Amino acid sequence: MDETIYTKPVLKWAGGKSQLLGEIIPRMPETYNNYIEPFFGSGAVYFAIAPEHAVIADSNPELINLYRIIASDVEGLISLLATYENTKERFYSVRAVDWKDMEPIEAAARTVYLNKTCFNGLYRVNRKGLFNTPYANNKRTVFCDEAEIRKAAGLLKSAEIICGDFHEVLMERVKRGDFVFLDPPYVPVSKYADFKRYTKEQFGEEDQRKLAEDVKTLHERGIKVMLTNSNHPLVHELYEDFKIEVFKTRRMINKDANNRTGEDVIVTTY
Repeated sequence: MDETIYTKPVLKWAGGKSQLLGEIIPRMPETYNNYIEPFFGSGAVYFAIAPEHAVIADSNPELINLYRIIASDVEGLISLLATYENTKERFYSVRAVDWKDMEPIEAAARTVYLNKTCFNGLYRVNRKGLFNTPYANNKRTVFCDEAEIRKAAGLLKSAEIICGDFHEVLMERVKRGDFVFLDPPYVPVSKYADFKRYTKEQFGEEDQRKLAEDVKTLHERGIKVMLTNSNHPLVHELYEDFKIEVFKTRRMINKDANNRTGEDVIVTTY
């Protein structure tokens, strides 16, 4: 797969799907009406396939603010990013400001800057909802790729961007003929694999079971669904009625460099 033809995600993202695109895209339906993605994250799949009609959503309001700003005022965002510096002092001074106290465009610039200059692009917040990933100290980091941000803006302008819970999006926005791609926070398979602190509320087993019930409901309505998750017994239990394929993947966030491989599953209901 020649990745140069694709629009790249604006953000780095722990668990992002860039490395699985070669497995995900060939397994997608050849035709569908709307593309629906309620756990958007970095949007690697969306940016790769560039669907004409899409509903993209996430429960993370800071993330949704960023994508709305990219769609509505990309030049203003780029201008603001140009004022930032990749230094430890600037990083921690920016991190100390609560994004909710900023103007939307300033908050969006903060999101990109912190994501690009923090450790491994790990979006993590504490129980108060405050970003707490440390500085990466990588002076080669480019935190304002103007060309890629503009390409992303071109795609996001045509999408409906929603801040909301996955259940509401799936039950209220999906229609027969649509295609749903689900990339929820993974079921943890090791002590270093907890990516659940994506918002201050965590995504636990109850949420995983609720999502599986929604997938079954959509399937009964004749809607095609693809889902990714970790290769965990719970995932096999929840989706035993559907096709489950296992793939080796890299876990670049792991503290142990010798233990950075894992296994993802792709579930398809069609």
